Amino acid sequence: MNHVPAAKLLIRKRMLQAQSKVRPTCFVQAVVDGGVRGPLEAHFAQETLFRRAAYSQSWPDGTIAVPASLAPYLAAFLKNDACPEITVKTLLAGQSHQGANAWEMMSFELIAKVAFDNLLELMATVRQLDQELRYFGSAPGSDLSAFENDAAVDATTAQSSDVAA
Repeated sequence: MNHVPAAKLLIRKRMLQAQSKVRPTCFVQAVVDGGVRGPLEAHFAQETLFRRAAYSQSWPDGTIAVPASLAPYLAAFLKNDACPEITVKTLLAGQSHQGANAWEMMSFELIAKVAFDNLLELMATVRQLDQELRYFGSAPGSDLSAFENDAAVDATTAQSSDVAA
């Protein structure tokens, strides 16, 4: 079995001089295995991993929990035009955001983590390209082997009942 190095998100936070002010800045970059990076760049570079409009009204279940102290700042950041979109291309190349304050920098870091989680989901699909997959459904009992096992147990039970009678 081939070992695939784990993808990771590099996060660098700094205070940088910009426009005669010192501003909090957050830089993020995804580091992924070359075997999946090639197809991502060739076919999926423009895929959006984070779009503020998708999160501005609600934070979907299953996403990173928003710390209570950050919640009001994140809500304001998501409604602000300064909130960037994050695509496969920008996350792989590295993306930086200069915040107006530390809370905005922390908000960008959180949305970068959400984007990275979405990148991991996309990478799982990319790794499945050119492979045959089998899906038996997600409803209980839709798995064919489970159905066959249940049928075999039912048949055995019926035979035992017939013998006992």
